[in-house]
Parts: sequence; structure tokens; C-alpha cells
Amino acid sequence: MKLVKQPFLLFLFFALISSSSCSDDNNNSTTPNPTEATYEVTFTFDWSEKNFPADYPSNPHFSPLIGWSHKDTDYLKIGTMATEGIKIMAETGGTSTMKSELDKMIADGEGLQSVTGSGVSGSGVGAITVEIKVNNQYPMVSLVTMVAPSPDWYVGAVNVSLLENGEFVSMKTIEELPVYDAGTDSGSTYTSPNAPTDPKENISMFVSAPLGDGIELIGTIASVTFKKK
Repeated sequence: MKLVKQPFLLFLFFALISSSSCSDDNNNSTTPNPTEATYEVTFTFDWSEKNFPADYPSNPHFSPLIGWSHKDTDYLKIGTMATEGIKIMAETGGTSTMKSELDKMIADGEGLQSVTGSGVSGSGVGAITVEIKVNNQYPMVSLVTMVAPSPDWYVGAVNVSLLENGEFVSMKTIEELPVYDAGTDSGSTYTSPNAPTDPKENISMFVSAPLGDGIELIGTIASVTFKKK
């Protein structure tokens, strides 16, 4: 009887192993959640004299767009102190110091990629498009550009997460981007002479004249769309 049972038991054992293997193969064939994505990011600007008539400058423009993909961070966040790179970007539109800061943070494991785009010259109306990569570890994007001329004001999308419910969104639009005050210059209008804020103040939302009414902006200065490629 043992000679009869052993082959039968061996048959059952190998059948179970085969079934388990097939089950694992089927599970492995399921497409996993994506771990990275590339986005085309388009900023659309409408800083026109019609929308913002007060003190409208003769040469409205936006500096080169700059930013990075990253995990949650205080960099550029409201209530924090502007770094030297943020100060220079907000006051002059220069990006080299800010890019060095971003690249150092990326080297330290805080971000994935820094990007610099074009600006909008000779007009406050136009668009800037860049591409940026994100992944599960660094799913957030921050991109900013100086409102020029201005004392230290800039517009941007800060700490925007493109990962929702474990999936990278196919498209995300922010219809009304805020304007920020870097807290480094106390000028009150676009062409005010340099007036360094001493001591420096924290980054804040800018809603004062000539762009706002003290509570909110009087119009939409810019919007942004993230489109997954």
C-alpha cells in the first residue's frame, strides 16, 4: 500500500507546486503602479494693463522660469525665510544662484531634477513651457518666475503634488496662481527704488496694490497646466 500511496502523494505535491507557480506568474503579469512620470508644464500669463491697470509698467515681463521636482520641503514655502537664491530671483530675475541651491539639495537627496525655462519678454502676456520628471519619492513640483519689474514679487506653483491615490495624475490645472512677496525689498510698486527690508521678513502671499486689493488679486495673473506625457 505504501508503494501505491507515495506516487499519488508525490503527484499531488507537484500539482500544488505547479498551481502555485502559475498563480504567481499571473500576479506578476499585472502592471504595477508607475514609479515615475514626465510632465509637460505650461504657464500661461495674463498680466495685462486691462486686468491690472494701476501703475502698469512700460516693460512688463517675466524672468526665466526655474524650479525642481522634490519631496515635501520648506523651500519657497510661505512663512519661511527666502534664501539668497530666492532673493535674487525675486528681485532681479537671475536664476544661477537659485539653481545652485536646488542642485545642492538634489545632491543631498531632497529632490530629483531642477529645470530652467524661458521667460516672457516685452509683454506680461504669453506662455512658458518646460518638461520635468517626478517619481514616487519626489512627486512634488515647484516652479517660479519674477514679476518684472517689481521690488521682490514672483508668481509660481509651489509644492504641487502630482501623485494622487498612488497614481500620477494625467493632467492637473491651477487656474489662478498666487503672487508671492520674498520679504527682502519694501518697495510698494513695480518701479520703486531699491529699499532692502531690514530685517528680512518671511515669504508671504502678495495681495496689496497694485496687483491686489489687500484681500486678493484683482485678476488672474497666471495659470499652469501639468500634462503627463
